[in-house]
Amino acid sequence: MSQIAYQRFKEALFSRQIPIGATVSQGELAELLQVQTGALREAMQLLEKEGFLTVLPRSGIRIVKPDMSHLKDCFQMRRALEGEAVRRFAERVTMGELADWRARHERIIDLAHGGTVESALIERSTEVDQAFHTALSESTRNPLMISAHVHMMEQIGVIRLDNMYMLSSLAIIQTMQEHLAVLAALEARDPDAAAAAMDAHLARAMHRAMGL
Repeated sequence: MSQIAYQRFKEALFSRQIPIGATVSQGELAELLQVQTGALREAMQLLEKEGFLTVLPRSGIRIVKPDMSHLKDCFQMRRALEGEAVRRFAERVTMGELADWRARHERIIDLAHGGTVESALIERSTEVDQAFHTALSESTRNPLMISAHVHMMEQIGVIRLDNMYMLSSLAIIQTMQEHLAVLAALEARDPDAAAAAMDAHLARAMHRAMGL
């Protein structure tokens, strides 16, 4: 039951049913998640350890609201993990797989230029973006790195819940083009250039997350 409470909390957080920065009582949270308080208490221990909430003595539960320092820490870790991941990806990816990734990214750019409804464009682009970065992480075949990457991406997902982080057609096109620069280096079988392109992409992604 604690695992159910843990999963329901994350689902409610990322669907914005639980506002970031809010303070709620244990009873209110249990009612929202439709779980018993005992199961919720167990889940909260792990959720607090992972940085999703803080239990305030006699004051309730504060949902995380990432600050600028946390954002920078997340992207610093992401650059370290994905710099290594793109090099391992370069060793294993086939030209056919690269062609498929290129086509998927170019399709998103075409949709953006074609005036696709922004909500649908964001959904489609997010799927491609997450799939690409996950493929890079999993190419390491290192369970510790993969687990760290999953956790770090969840933390960035919380950052993106903040109102300051606004996706737009222009930002989506920029992201896809930055991915294409990584793919071009991979197609050229140049892992150093691919790692450099990935680092440049993540630096720009951090600035977008900061609202710059």
